[in-house]
Amino acid sequence: MAGEKVSKILRSRTDLTDQEIAAMTDSEGWGLIRGINPVKVQRPKVETICFTGFSLSARENLQGIAADKGLHVVGSVTAKLTYLCCGRDPGEVKIKKAKEINSVLFTEDEFIEFIHTGVIPG
Repeated sequence: MAGEKVSKILRSRTDLTDQEIAAMTDSEGWGLIRGINPVKVQRPKVETICFTGFSLSARENLQGIAADKGLHVVGSVTAKLTYLCCGRDPGEVKIKKAKEINSVLFTEDEFIEFIHTGVIPG
């Protein structure tokens, strides 16, 4: 007979009836549990944005807008960067890296349009 812990797990993770669970040994129950694929929780993708080529005050303003809309603001281009917003004097290295990882590049106007509409210009 399957123990209490095994029975509880099998009830929550399988469609087995109480009679089927009761007919199992602990060893059989644990074997089934080990064979059950764990449920993988899909985490929402965190959209990240970096700003380059802006004055300090303009960058802080844009970062605030982005954060208010749920974007994660970062200071550098990493492999998980979603968007790079470029001002008048953008860093060429940041642009090159962002293109290599297929980030979306925005001008300031395109970023504002994206924030208001949710549509990526392109």
